[in-house]
Amino acid sequence: MIAAPWYLFAVGIVLVIIGVISGVLLGSGRSSRNLVDSRMSDAEIARRLKRQSSVGFSGLIVYLGLFCMLVSAGWRLLRKFL
Repeated sequence: MIAAPWYLFAVGIVLVIIGVISGVLLGSGRSSRNLVDSRMSDAEIARRLKRQSSVGFSGLIVYLGLFCMLVSAGWRLLRKFL
């Protein structure tokens, strides 16, 4: 149980790396599709902007990794002071 925060930190680092790599590989073609043209209707522009502002799968993986790292650091600090 002593090493659990360190394992959690390592899992967080791995998740961040996987999320960044998947974001680079899968998100490379996303920027060219989200252009707004003057001939588009308002509904089409709103739909594209809404889709563009959502967090993708790779972003969620990165956030999960950062959360694991934060919990690990908090766990170690809490154990040190208690």
